[in-house]
Amino acid sequence: MPCQLPADCLNEIFEYLERDKVTLYSCLLVNRLWCEVSVRILWRNVWNAKPIAYGRIRPYSRHRRLKVKPAILNTLIACLPNNSKTHLLEKGILNSTQISKTPLFDYISFCKVLSIHVIGQMIIDVFKNQKYLTKEIIKMFMNKISSVKKLSYYTNNSNTVNLSFLRYPGAKDCLTNLSKLSCNSNVKPSFFYKLSQMCHNIQSLTIEFKGVVSAGLKDLISSQNNLKHLSLTQTYGIIDWTDIIPSLSKHSNTLIKLKIYGSEYYYRNRPLSFVTKFTNLQELVLSFHYNYFNELNNKLQTIIFPHLQILKFPHSCPEDEILIKFLENNGKNLKELYIVNNNDSDSLNLAIAEFCPNMESLSILFKSDKLEALKVILNNCQQLKSIETQYYPSLLSEKELLEALAKYSPKNFRRLKLINYYSDSKLVPEDLEEFLTNWKNRVPQRSFSFIFKGFKNSLENKEGIKRVFEKYEKLGIISKFDISL
Repeated sequence: MPCQLPADCLNEIFEYLERDKVTLYSCLLVNRLWCEVSVRILWRNVWNAKPIAYGRIRPYSRHRRLKVKPAILNTLIACLPNNSKTHLLEKGILNSTQISKTPLFDYISFCKVLSIHVIGQMIIDVFKNQKYLTKEIIKMFMNKISSVKKLSYYTNNSNTVNLSFLRYPGAKDCLTNLSKLSCNSNVKPSFFYKLSQMCHNIQSLTIEFKGVVSAGLKDLISSQNNLKHLSLTQTYGIIDWTDIIPSLSKHSNTLIKLKIYGSEYYYRNRPLSFVTKFTNLQELVLSFHYNYFNELNNKLQTIIFPHLQILKFPHSCPEDEILIKFLENNGKNLKELYIVNNNDSDSLNLAIAEFCPNMESLSILFKSDKLEALKVILNNCQQLKSIETQYYPSLLSEKELLEALAKYSPKNFRRLKLINYYSDSKLVPEDLEEFLTNWKNRVPQRSFSFIFKGFKNSLENKEGIKRVFEKYEKLGIISKFDISL
């Protein structure tokens, strides 16, 4: 008789699959015990239905994602209390077949994440416009969920769910322990005022600036006791959000992660100097399409972030001279540096090698004449585990990159992410075979992870590269390889 793992062991294992909805769904089908364990994790955040693939990339299908929504909605309808089903039957919204279904589990009680706008849109997609059904489903969540950890509410269109859900019975108990909130800035003030009375322990706040800044937003921010993570996004519309900066600054002692995203135009003259008040930051992400760091430049040369471990500039970044001075002051504890559009000057590369000895993950460009700079970084940053870079004709070739990694990378190095959106790849199977042969003979031996994004090559080379990957995966030299167009 086969040995059956106990439920607590299965739960420990399935926790690692929380974001992999496809695999979790497969676990439901194994047997009753597996189903009982995995369903609780699957429904913790059922709104994130995007599949995650490991090993070889599977094409992400929008149609597959949309097919998930009716199944979730049917389950929500089955979970409705009898009085709600009767009410909706009388209104002609549901039929007798729909209300006769009973759920296998109390799915709603498993939920820890509530996405109000997704529920509303899900109902609109299937029923076109049924505010009565939306009301009953939201009311069910307010009554059945003991404690929501994350709430997401965006006003995307005229079909937005009515804010009266905050007054439903059970809403206060449901939302008191809310720790994550994602929302637009233009939600009605009553939403923020009501939440500021209910919730005082929000640790993660994501705000998308849209239209206007609601009068109640600064009250909600001020009323929090331990705000740790803050994300601000302004992608369109010239919106003045200076009014909430004093409220944000009150959290200068507790905030450890700050992310600011903006488009190329709408961040002109936006206030940024408040960033330097958060001296306990462990992670800082500043993402603008063009260089709008003028207001910050002087302060970036003098500010000290003694705990900073992650620094990211996904688009533009400060001038080399300013960034080098920043790294001199703050590079000692940096573990992750992400600079996409760097000038790739020798001085910046040498500064990374000199001032960032504990770097574990580096994303930067290497021009075709900067092979020596890469070698210096590999030799000096002995904690380095991962590099992300790009390839196009003016940058270091894939062959040169692999040769340098095989010869000079530190003992903990194990991952390469190579992005190629602008030209055909020059990588051939022989180059990859040579690298993996050298990697196989390294001491100590570590399995390697390859991620190729935007990979374009001849059909013959693609098939050959795939065969090389599969060969070394079987030998245990490759732990993971992803190739996507």
